[in-house]
Amino acid sequence: MAHLLADDSGMTVYIGCPRLLTGKDCGTVMADFYHQVLGWPVYDAYGTLFLSRSPKFRIGFDGDGWSDQRPPRWPDPEFPQQIHFDIAVPDLEAASTRATSAGGTLLHENADHRVYADPVGHPLCLYPSGATAPTITRLVYDCFSPRSLASFYEGFIGTQERLENSPERVVIDLDDDELPNLAFQHTECPAPRWPDPAYPAQLHVDYRFTVDHETPHFQTPAAKAAKARAEALGAIHLRNVVYADPAGHPFCF
Repeated sequence: MAHLLADDSGMTVYIGCPRLLTGKDCGTVMADFYHQVLGWPVYDAYGTLFLSRSPKFRIGFDGDGWSDQRPPRWPDPEFPQQIHFDIAVPDLEAASTRATSAGGTLLHENADHRVYADPVGHPLCLYPSGATAPTITRLVYDCFSPRSLASFYEGFIGTQERLENSPERVVIDLDDDELPNLAFQHTECPAPRWPDPAYPAQLHVDYRFTVDHETPHFQTPAAKAAKARAEALGAIHLRNVVYADPAGHPFCF
């Protein structure tokens, strides 16, 4: 059975960044970094830079999730990452070279993957794979109870397939070549409290349920149903179209 992000629905992941980085526009620096790692084209929409390989999934860069008070400093739990990408790459050595040449920093090397920080500190994991091109395979959420948060997103998105299911880690299979799977891992760290800069949301997701170009998106029947579904499952309405999941991660419609 198709989940609710199938067809013309999808998601945008926004990565928080400061306005400037070493005197350069930080959005441009970040877009170039992820372009080098992923190979996706960069484009400007209403003054915000995005990368995308598909209309269903894109990455954007803005200041909404950034805080000078608590920037990400993985693995320090007092400066948490909260959400990160797992990226499968055809050639780990080549991908590592591109990441460091574009301003990334190697944080940790494991037997099966490497952890890098992007130019402002957001961690991401590179995994070697048989893929022909770099692919974001998982969007990974830090939370206290992976099974509880996974249950929220299963109900919200409308899928029940788990690739992993343990108290420490759950992976939801979206079974969609254009979208990453959702993963949840047990971490004890401060939860985001958007818009409090002392507890920033380093990344956040915008969800799009069935496009209707004649109606403002958040007022479409699909969006209204998604908001009602999210609230019934335990989401909190924070402001306008911004909600928080039960672990505090903000998301938008």
